[in-house]
Amino acid sequence: MKQLLLRFIKYYLSKRDIKMKDLLKNLEKSLVTKGKITRKQLEAILKFIERERPFKNKDRDEIIDYFGHLVVGYSEGKSNDFTTTIQFE
Repeated sequence: MKQLLLRFIKYYLSKRDIKMKDLLKNLEKSLVTKGKITRKQLEAILKFIERERPFKNKDRDEIIDYFGHLVVGYSEGKSNDFTTTIQFE
């Protein structure tokens, strides 16, 4: 899962027109050095991940649960609270 997320991040970094390169670089660095990312970092790239082939038919809860173990302080079963935060922040 970590490798998949890193692959997505590297792919997004290769795009010329992406404006969040600093965020993506920090995300990549966090994953490589700490093995974890913050909830806000996942929220920031969730809209991109939703468009990727393996996740096209998944809702946000399923994507969050899939990558949840990589998020600092995430515990299963809290995905509803997690997505509410994503939608309304």
